[in-house]
Amino acid sequence: MSLVETTLASLPATLAEGVYGSAYFDMSSSSLLVCLVMGGLIAFVLAFAIGANDTANSFGTSVGSKVVTLYQAYMLASFFETLGAVLIGHKVTDTMRKGVIDIDQYANKTAELLYGQISILSGCGAWMLLATFFKLPVSTTHSIVGATIGFSLVVSGTSGIHWHKILRIFASWIVSPLLSGVVSICFFVLVDHLVLRKSNPLRSGLVVLPFLYFIAVSFNVFAIVYEGSEFLHFDKLPLWTVALLSLGLGLLVAAIVALFVAPYLRKKIVAESAVDSAPSTANSVELGSVAQSKAALLEYEHKQTKLNGASNGSHAPNAVAPTVSSHKAPTFFRSHKPEDPQAAKLFSFLQVMTACFGGFAHGGNDVSNAIAPLVSLWAIYWEGTSKQEMHTPWYLLFYGAFGMCVGLWLLGHRVIYTVGENLTKITPPSGFAIEFGAAVTVLLASKMGLPISSTQCKVGSVVAVGLAQASHSVRWHTFRNICLSWIVTLPVAGLLSAMVMLMFRYFAL
Repeated sequence: MSLVETTLASLPATLAEGVYGSAYFDMSSSSLLVCLVMGGLIAFVLAFAIGANDTANSFGTSVGSKVVTLYQAYMLASFFETLGAVLIGHKVTDTMRKGVIDIDQYANKTAELLYGQISILSGCGAWMLLATFFKLPVSTTHSIVGATIGFSLVVSGTSGIHWHKILRIFASWIVSPLLSGVVSICFFVLVDHLVLRKSNPLRSGLVVLPFLYFIAVSFNVFAIVYEGSEFLHFDKLPLWTVALLSLGLGLLVAAIVALFVAPYLRKKIVAESAVDSAPSTANSVELGSVAQSKAALLEYEHKQTKLNGASNGSHAPNAVAPTVSSHKAPTFFRSHKPEDPQAAKLFSFLQVMTACFGGFAHGGNDVSNAIAPLVSLWAIYWEGTSKQEMHTPWYLLFYGAFGMCVGLWLLGHRVIYTVGENLTKITPPSGFAIEFGAAVTVLLASKMGLPISSTQCKVGSVVAVGLAQASHSVRWHTFRNICLSWIVTLPVAGLLSAMVMLMFRYFAL
C-alpha cells in the first residue's frame, strides 16, 4: 500500500506553501474550510468503498470454509480492522515525489492540485463501489494510482508521470497472484503430506498442530512489530529484539497448544464424531460440507480397498483385474484423497487467527488510503502551518475505520462470497494455507520492493490451492472476470478521476 500513502499524504501541505509562499497562512480562509469538509465527506465514502471491497478479502476464505458465519466475520473484521487502524494506522507520511507523479511541476498550479486531490478520491471511490456492485475484488492501491494518472493527464498531459511506476503496476498483475499462489501451494502441500494423506490424519494433525501455531504466531507477530507502530514504540525495537520476541511468543503458544489445546481438541472431535454416528442420527439426511467430506472419504477408502485387493490377486477367478494405470494416481502436488473432516477441524481456529492478524494489518495499512489527505488538511487547519508536525489524531483513524466497517456490513458480502465460495471450494486446511501464504507473500515482497497487491495475492492463492486440492476444481469464468477487473482498474479509475477534474476545470477554476 506504499504507493497510495506516498501519493496522497503531503498534498495539502504542498498546496499551502504554493498558495501563501510560506509555512503560515490565513486560517479563516473559507476555501480551506470547504476543502476540509469536502475532504472529510469523500474520505468517508472512500473508506466505505474500501471496507465493502478490500476489507472483505480478509475473512472471505474463513466464510467460504464455513469456519465462521458471515456475521461472525463482520464482527471479527470490524474489531481487528479498527484496532489495527487506531494502533498502527498513523503511518501516512512521506511525499508525493516518490509516487506516480512529479509534484514539483505543480508549484504554480495550486488550485489544480487541490481539486486534483478531490478528483483522485472521487474517482477511486466511484470505481471501488462499482467493482463491489459487480462482486469483483480490486486493488485499492491500483485504483488510486489510476485516479492520480487521470487527473494529471487533464492538468499537465503526460509530462511529470513516473511511467516506471506504471510498469511496476503492470508487472504486479502477474507477480502478485503467481508468487502468492506458489507460496500458498507450498504450505498446502506441507499440510497435505504431513497430515491429510496420512492413514490417521487426526493423530498426525495433533502432532503437527503445535509446530503450525509456532510458525503462524511467530510470523504474524514479527510482521506487526517489525518497523511497526510509533504509538506503541515498535519502530524503536531493533531487529534482534523483534525476532526474539516473535520466536518467544511463538514457542509459548506452541507449548500451550501441545499441553492443553491439542488434548482438548482430540477429546472434543472424538466426542462429536461419536454423536454423529449415533443411531438417532445415522438414518437422518446429512447436510453440509462435513457430511459431503465424510461420504467422499468413505468412497475413496472403498475404492482404495478394491484396488489393493485386485492388485494382490484377491479378485474373482474369471474377472479381469484392473491395472494400476486405470486408477488416477496421486501426484506430489495433487492429492486425490478427500480431506478427513476430523483433521480439518484442527485448522479452524488456526485459519481464523491468521485472518484476524491479516485484518489487523489491513486496518493499519488501508485506513491511510482514505484519510491521508484528510489528516494533512486537519493538521494545516489546526496548526496554521504546512510543516505537518502534529501526529495523526486517533479520532481521525477511528473515523476512517468506522467508514470501512460501515461499508463491510452493508456491501461486504458481495466480495466475500466471490473470494470465499465462487472461485473454488475452501476448507479449513486449504483456507489456512491461503491466508498464511498470502500474508507471507505480501510481507516478503514489500520488504524486497516487489510490486504486490494484497487483493491479487489473496485471489492467486485461492486459485492455486484450489488446483492442488483433491477436487482441483476452479471456476475459471469467475477468475477471468476478476482478472479483467484488474486490467481495467487503472484506466477506469483514471477516466472517472479525469471526468471529475474536467468538471472542476470548467466550473470551479
